[in-house]
Amino acid sequence: MVGFWLRPTNSCCGTLGAVVMTDNSYLISCDWGTSAFRLRLLQGTESPKILAERSTSRGISTFSAGEVDEFQNYLILELDRLFRSARRSPEPIPVYLSGMITSTLGWKELPYAELPFPLEGSRAIVARTVLQRVYGNHALVFFSGVKSADDVLRGEETELLGIIQDPELRKWHKSSVVLLPGTHSKVIELEDRAIAGFRTYLTGELFQVLRRNSILRHSVDVEPEKDELAWELFRSGVERARQSGLLESLFTVRSNVLLKRIPPSVNTFYLSGLLIGAEVASVHNRYPSPRSIILGGTRKLQELYHCAFQVLNDSSRVHLVSEEVTSIASALGHWSLRAVVENDSVGFTRQESQTQSDP
Repeated sequence: MVGFWLRPTNSCCGTLGAVVMTDNSYLISCDWGTSAFRLRLLQGTESPKILAERSTSRGISTFSAGEVDEFQNYLILELDRLFRSARRSPEPIPVYLSGMITSTLGWKELPYAELPFPLEGSRAIVARTVLQRVYGNHALVFFSGVKSADDVLRGEETELLGIIQDPELRKWHKSSVVLLPGTHSKVIELEDRAIAGFRTYLTGELFQVLRRNSILRHSVDVEPEKDELAWELFRSGVERARQSGLLESLFTVRSNVLLKRIPPSVNTFYLSGLLIGAEVASVHNRYPSPRSIILGGTRKLQELYHCAFQVLNDSSRVHLVSEEVTSIASALGHWSLRAVVENDSVGFTRQESQTQSDP
């Protein structure tokens, strides 16, 4: 099928544009989070390749909430830069957007999809509009997040959809746990090829807060040294968190320096071990063996988390996703959603949409 169809939608603000025709072997993926903006041009049939990409620190926190013109103008700027990076003339290729861009602080707020959330994306909630350019109209497709009774995903579900496209992971679609470490780590439960539940751990954010804004900042280093002593201290932190819990253990970061004369440059890894150890211990207890654990994240984070599972004698069921996949997971997730969007088999929001154009 060639083309990207948009159903005309009436609204008090305007009318959603007509059909935007383009070669559907191309797609532009926009992962717009709180602190980062990533734009990628993809091309392919089944497995896409990245033709060009843009990555900046212009996350939604650098814009005024709900200011459509600001978001639109920046997207236009980066689209032009993306095409220049690809050394090709601009084309009206569809743009898929996910992450915090569809939150209350973003461009277009969308309600959350509910659980269970099928891995093919058929219960995704999206909004569509058109960005008019002199060379043609870009279809803009906004994807919402997913909610449970007491937690939310906003962008991580798209990363997950990208990660599970790896053929080596498909055997675990029916029942497994996916761990996506980061500022807000997400532990996502898969059952019967759907997201059945998830939990958020503020592991990365808490690490930064304690390291920079607490009394512990005097006991750690912003540029830690990663040597054998550092790894020993990391493992010690994991074990301490498992035995005593996090709150009871945090002040030992300071006493390490005061009483044991441990250098702050390596003591940072002890703090990291406490925090990651608390998270991993929770996963270990909540999702016991033999249930498989799929570990995403950067290679650096994978090393730390895998080591923590080793301390708990639970690493045999942990499967690491290659960084080639995790580094472009959102783009791969957008690519996997093309079929359900083009076939109109997703749940469209009833929010009003309108045609937008160059300023």
